[in-house]
Amino acid sequence: MGERKIFVSILKFIVFIFWLVFQFIAIVLIYNIFNIFFIYYFIFFEILSAISVIHLNYKDKNTSYKICWITLILLIPVVGVIIYILSRIGIKRNFNKMNKMELDEKIFPKEDQAMLSLLKEKNKTRYNQTRLIKNTSGYGAYFNTKIIYFPSGESMYKKLLEELKKADKFIFLEYFIISRGEVWDNIFEILKEKARNGVEVRILVDYIGSMFVLPRDFEKSLRKNNIKYKIFNPIKIILNVMLNYRDHRKMAIIDGKIAFTGGMNIGDEYINSYSKYGYWKDMGVCLKGDAVYSFTSMFLRMWQSITKKREDFEKYKFENKLNEYTGVILPYNSNPEENNDVAQNVYLSIIDSAKNYVYITTPYLIIGYEMILALTLAAKRGVDVRIITPSIPDKKTIQVLTRSHYDKLLDSGVKIYEYTPGFIHGKTFVSDGECAVVGTINMDYRSLYLHFECAVYMYDVPIINDIYSDFVNTMKQCRKIEKSTWEKRCFFKKVLESVLRMFAPLA
Repeated sequence: MGERKIFVSILKFIVFIFWLVFQFIAIVLIYNIFNIFFIYYFIFFEILSAISVIHLNYKDKNTSYKICWITLILLIPVVGVIIYILSRIGIKRNFNKMNKMELDEKIFPKEDQAMLSLLKEKNKTRYNQTRLIKNTSGYGAYFNTKIIYFPSGESMYKKLLEELKKADKFIFLEYFIISRGEVWDNIFEILKEKARNGVEVRILVDYIGSMFVLPRDFEKSLRKNNIKYKIFNPIKIILNVMLNYRDHRKMAIIDGKIAFTGGMNIGDEYINSYSKYGYWKDMGVCLKGDAVYSFTSMFLRMWQSITKKREDFEKYKFENKLNEYTGVILPYNSNPEENNDVAQNVYLSIIDSAKNYVYITTPYLIIGYEMILALTLAAKRGVDVRIITPSIPDKKTIQVLTRSHYDKLLDSGVKIYEYTPGFIHGKTFVSDGECAVVGTINMDYRSLYLHFECAVYMYDVPIINDIYSDFVNTMKQCRKIEKSTWEKRCFFKKVLESVLRMFAPLA
């Protein structure tokens, strides 16, 4: 028995030595091969780097985005080039299928040309903005839709539950995040009951946004209750480099009559049932009328891009009986595959056309040269430009990037406030008491260029006063950033801001 143990030990030692020698020889051979072909690898990746830079200059419009990628390619040539090439291939592969399933223009309600003519005569600037959105996103203006503004997630959530309980035809939910907790439990109970009573229920959720927070056995529970479910852009076994291109939209559509959108996802932090980053302030809107159909079609387009099956859009169209003028309502979306920058261009148009004031709330302020230029020029020509950002961040690195832009903005006269009770997550624009935008679009590179987003443009609607009042009241709970104080922050913070800003487009 003892001899056998000795034999096994010696055998293991021999195998270990053999494996060690094998690895050493393999490393030497790989090193020699690499040395022999090094010049070819070098030339190959230099050519790829040059092609990538040329492609960047030809395809991507945003200067900051170009510089960031070029810097990455130059710093880490091999890895940077591979990441860039895969990201471009990925977006073509994943989202070109949406373009192959374009909407039939006939199924859109025709815009009221008489009302558009009156708008053109009354306010050419706002008319032009509706044309900008129509011609870049495809979605038109409506004049017979009522809209409600919610200054908090709690108020929006209460209204959402009320309307979900009234559903008798269909419920469509599309969210970046659906997380376990009180909010989802209450919504799910309504959805189960509605599905049992024959209401068609569909849920679309982003994979990355909900990766670690989805309720337990989420998909299984939905299937069991006859609720249709799709996940946007899941990570697969094969390398999926599409992590940047996410479905960041938040929308609920009920019977084609009611639609909700804004900053609120489905999660307990949005109604402050627990404190995550202090008080979580969110904003949103509820639409009732013809404009809801734009949200219905946005949802169905996304759904059919995943299933690759055409949807019957006519089936989900609600004929509105409201024939009175309620102001101009224009829901719209932005997509990374369309290359028209509609998300940023709408914001820029409002800033450029502002005469008296433009007030903005955003959780992130990570912007490029074009947006900084627009804000600073507006302030310099006498427009009262004010921006509210969070004092308590959900991501500390992102707050450093946000604050890295304060210097230039403060120098030009832009007023910046930080919301001290906690985290402000609402994305709102309001200008001159005339127009406003509420939606899912942050003032950062992801929302402006890389994500699927949605929002509502409004002109001459009563809730513009509500949005303005909410901004003024929120500002009272903020700390104003004074230029003299801000300049005295420590040198290390200034260096960190500069370094991080270089890669801001990839943050």
